[in-house]
This record gives sequence, structure tokens and C-alpha cells, in this order.
Amino acid sequence: MTSARDVEQWRQYLAGYSADVLQVAADGDLGEVSAAQRAAGWLGFDGADVARLAQTERRLGMALPPSYRSFLAASDGWLNLGPFMWTMRTTDDVAWLRDAGPGLHEAIRDSPEPGESALGDRALLVSGAGDAQYWLLDPGDAGPDGEWAAWTWASWYPGLGDRYESFAALVDAERASFEELSGRDGRPVDAAGAGALVDEGRALARRGDVTGAVDALARAAVKGSGAGAYLAVMLNGFLDPASVHHEIRNEVLARPHVVEEIGREQLRAEAVPLYLRNAPIGPYRALFAGILTEDELAAPERFVPPVLPEPPAFQAALERARALADDGALDAAWAVVLAALPGWRSDSPHRIAPVVLLTDPRLRPVVTPERARAVVQVR
Repeated sequence: MTSARDVEQWRQYLAGYSADVLQVAADGDLGEVSAAQRAAGWLGFDGADVARLAQTERRLGMALPPSYRSFLAASDGWLNLGPFMWTMRTTDDVAWLRDAGPGLHEAIRDSPEPGESALGDRALLVSGAGDAQYWLLDPGDAGPDGEWAAWTWASWYPGLGDRYESFAALVDAERASFEELSGRDGRPVDAAGAGALVDEGRALARRGDVTGAVDALARAAVKGSGAGAYLAVMLNGFLDPASVHHEIRNEVLARPHVVEEIGREQLRAEAVPLYLRNAPIGPYRALFAGILTEDELAAPERFVPPVLPEPPAFQAALERARALADDGALDAAWAVVLAALPGWRSDSPHRIAPVVLLTDPRLRPVVTPERARAVVQVR
């Protein structure tokens, strides 16, 4: 909603944003928020009056860009304006980066990226405390409407982040990020339609539209659907078998609502062996606790995944393919698998593709990465 420019628009926008944050915040997330702010449903403060805004502009030596100036008029400061931004500077302490953040100014000034050094010298620092993240406005990159380009800088990526056309556009992007992260953590701002999106994703997958399926399922995950998150990861396992262990760790095993919705048996049958195919448990032992036994955690190489039921004809094809693979007839084994794929179906709402093709060690030499991608495109 980049139209949030004037004071009244900001008030309406921020009131809605406050309600969303307060609705889904976990215990301990909003330590700086007062009881009065919670009761009012407003994570900000009183707005700055015209005199205070004018005083700030005199101190800075130039007029503030419209959407940022009207933001301050709606609320002089803010708490939790983004997932990693806890406070915003006020009219009293908004300042040029070279004065307020000498360490960051030096880091940006010394950047080898073209144009970044000059930005550090002229940027306005509008953020306060955050998780190693800073918000900057650039008066040297102004649009015809007077808006200044907005940037983020964070320690977890090199250099500047994305460029936004204005402060309001940056806030919009941060709000979208908040909604996505909260939903994927099982605390959706808006859960309506999650089930329909899962159904849509499954239908698209049946038609071989794997890109559309992953998109629909990912949108369901943002709405808090554990099934959406899990099924998207399983499809991505076919698109990129070598890297899916990162998604299994971060989007499945690290999400309690996903683990609870999918259930231990299926995780043991699909997610765990798919993870172990490319990565050790290593420092992530806690994520597997309750899914693997202590003996399995101690010796994961001896873990034997349970067998999920397959359609009889597909099961028979698997046995033929395994036998051919054992004899070294890999192309013949693949031909058997390929012919059987259109008949694969599952009654489980949490199965979307025959993951056994990726997890069965006897079939690993048969299902190459190229063939894995073909599996979810053949229907």
C-alpha cells in the first residue's frame, strides 16, 4: 500500500498494522510495548506537530520527504515496524548517518560497490534499535514527488538490501515480510483461504504444473498451513534434491505446527530420509528429537524409514525398477518408473508426489536430478 502518504492514511495503515502485530506476537516478542499501547492497539506514539517537524528540518538543513514527514506527524517514533526493526528514531534523534552511525557510515563508505560509498555520506538514518538492521533514506535519489529512495542495511547480507521508492514503500515491504514470517511460523495474520490454496496446489501438481503448485502451497504456508509448507518442500525436493535438506530443516523440522500437522510417521518416511540423503544431523539434533529414537539419533546411518502405502501397480513398478537397477540397467529401470508415474495417487492429504523415488537408496542412481524434475512434471 504505497499510497500511505498523508497523515490520516498513515494513521489508518498503522492502526491495522498494530492490530496484526498484537494479534500474532509470541510471548516475549514485544518487550518494549507498554500496557497502554497494548490497550490502545497502537504501537506508536503521539504525532509530531508542525513546529516540531519544522525544527527537525532546520536541524537537518533540508525538508523531509513527504511519506516520512507524514509518518512522523502520525506517530513520532514507532515500535516493531518490521520483523527485525524494533524502534524508529523520533524527531529528536533522526540524524545523518555520518553523525549518528559512524561505524555503519565507515562500513558503507569503504564498500567496493559503485555508488554505495557516496550514499553513506549523504544518507539519513531513520531507524533506532534493530537486529543488526538499519533503515536509510537517500536525499540524493529523489523522485519527482519529492520522495527519497529508501534502503535497508543488515549484517546478514553483504552491502545494501533492496532499493524502495520511498519510506512508505519500505514499510509496506517490511509489513509483507512480517506477514510471511509470522504465517510460516504458524501465527498467520490471515488464515482465511489456506485450505483452498492447498487444494489448488495439489490440483496443479496433478497436472504437472509444479511451479504453480509450489506458488499456491507457499501462499498457503504464509497463511499458517503446515500442510502447505510441507508439500511445497516435498515438491522442491524433486526440483533440487541436493539442496532440499536446508528447507526440510528450516521450513519443516524447525516449525512445530508443521511437525504436528504432518505427523511423526510421515516425517520419518519422507522428510527425514530425504534430509539424511544429503546432510548429517550434526548440530541440529534437537530438531530430530521426538521424531527419531535415541538409538537412531546416535547412529542415523542405521535408520530405516517406514514404508508408506503405494498404489499396487506403482508398487510393482518400483520392485521391477529396483531389480533392474541392482543389475545395472539404469535406463531400463527409469523407463519402468516413467511408465508408472501417471498411475501414482495417494489418499493422504499430506502426500503430493512419490518421494520414495528420492529416498530409496537402490533407486538413487536411477533418479538423477534431471529425472527427479521430470517426476513432478509427468502426469
